Amino acid sequence: MEDLASAFSGLPYFNPMMMINRSGTCATTKLTQCTGFGVYQLDISAKFDQDPEGVPDLTKEDFLARKQVVDEVAAWVDAHQNKEPQVIYKNEWVPILYQYEVVKGSAKRNRDWGHLIFTDLTLKRYLLVMCFGEPTCGCGNPFHHDYDAIVKWHADRFMSLLKYIHHEDPKPLWVRATYTTTPKRSLDPDFLNSLEGPKDGTKTSPPIFHITAENFVPSLLSSEIEKIDNLRSQSSKKRPPSSVMAAVLGKKEDRPAMKAFTAANEKNPRQCAYCEKVGTHDMPRCGRCKLVRYCSPECQKQAWPNHKVFCKKAKTESK
Repeated sequence: MEDLASAFSGLPYFNPMMMINRSGTCATTKLTQCTGFGVYQLDISAKFDQDPEGVPDLTKEDFLARKQVVDEVAAWVDAHQNKEPQVIYKNEWVPILYQYEVVKGSAKRNRDWGHLIFTDLTLKRYLLVMCFGEPTCGCGNPFHHDYDAIVKWHADRFMSLLKYIHHEDPKPLWVRATYTTTPKRSLDPDFLNSLEGPKDGTKTSPPIFHITAENFVPSLLSSEIEKIDNLRSQSSKKRPPSSVMAAVLGKKEDRPAMKAFTAANEKNPRQCAYCEKVGTHDMPRCGRCKLVRYCSPECQKQAWPNHKVFCKKAKTESK
């Protein structure tokens, strides 16, 4: 993507946010592009109109689990679109992410990766669906407590991101989150049919979390906010006011501690942004934008002619 962007960098008014990659995993980029290009331009439905081999960044099991959810939501839209009563605007959900991190380089462990995100056409309401494996491990110990914690945490983080980058308009209203497990994989009917928070004394399995702009837990780290600011500066976006940052700032201690689902604690391998060599977890980052890593100073030097188009650092802060 950097090679392609550098070819257009000399054009008037060009900025890297104009390059749409439907396979992209950066939620900040996708949300920013949704406001600039419209939701339909970021629709990833076509990804799941092919065989699993056509989506090499997902395993076959991950592909099939996500495809079932995408197809299930699409069937709901087909049955309800433009009909009364409208649960959301035109009763339409559009999938925009099938695997994501809050901002490029923020996912350090398996648990940090979110899965499916759907948005309504107003960019104010969102669905988040995580696709997990078996609800129990081979020895019978349940994972569901960990699954619950991961999904709730991801919903809080996604609302935190929305509150930060959409603090003016469109202001987010809620994120509705749940998960599926194999072999069933299907959604609870209430997840799509009832868009209110769970009533007291009721519980679904898997649970449904209804995170609003009023009840979310601030979950972004200061290092992630710095990356978000630097990334958004590629399209000349200024930093939000410090009061907005304070409202979404969380702590590392708030991250869920995995007790049974130990695979979630595994660290993600790091890849050099130039030679693509997979190396140690602490591969040095670009000191300016903090968004990419290089395995050596030589690779960083070779990458600079293309990377300089993307390499920005947020400068000014709104008052």
